[in-house]
Amino acid sequence: MLKQELLKRKETLKGYIRTIERWLEKTPDERLVVSTYTRNGKNHYRYYIPGERELSVKTDCSLITVLSKKAYFKRVLSSAKEELAAVEKLLEKTGLIASAFSSVHDARKQFITPLEEPVETVARRFEEESFTLSDYAITNPIDTLRGDKVRSWPESLIADSLFTEKLSYKYEKPFKLKNGHTVYPDFTIMHPLTGELFLWEHFGRWDKQGYRSTSIRKIKDYAESGMLIGKNLIATFDDDEYKLSESEIKKLITAYFK
Repeated sequence: MLKQELLKRKETLKGYIRTIERWLEKTPDERLVVSTYTRNGKNHYRYYIPGERELSVKTDCSLITVLSKKAYFKRVLSSAKEELAAVEKLLEKTGLIASAFSSVHDARKQFITPLEEPVETVARRFEEESFTLSDYAITNPIDTLRGDKVRSWPESLIADSLFTEKLSYKYEKPFKLKNGHTVYPDFTIMHPLTGELFLWEHFGRWDKQGYRSTSIRKIKDYAESGMLIGKNLIATFDDDEYKLSESEIKKLITAYFK
């Protein structure tokens, strides 16, 4: 998660820098100076352009606003560049522990379980992994773009979106809960930058009382097992009135994986 957050922060900072630099190019060259004076026990402010004139809040409000923003944005620009340099430096260090295993002699590797591995290694193992499918038969299968057969139309929307975004996923890969029970989440997805695994469950009959109660219990079991909505568990819902949309799916994919 750290690398993902750092990468997001990096893009945010770069966006600030681009926007502010473009904005500053269009602003006046003048510099605003503010002084404070007290009258009848209250603080008041005067606004000046050094060497030129005093500005009036009433008649020069637009210029005061622009020059005030200019001073603020210059500070932000300096801070953003400083923080960006720190983030980029930290990003260079995030893979050091993972790369340490690569330098270990092959004769030793067989006796070691690495604490972290390069994302490429994790991704390759995830892609090659096989598992036992659920005994729960798919009675009305729906084909996906990748060639999977899923149980419902909303699941096919999710699968096709994941495939289109080139995200590596498994359909109904077994997951062992903390209580010892094995469940089969709709999708297990590997984050392309960090190698972290996310579960995606679609609860598609939320208007059915029995189904809703079972689903709530499942969400609680996931939480007890370290899979939390908003962190590494994605949950979507629909019923007869409110249907899952491609737009909602794409927004979730962007929020979690971009």
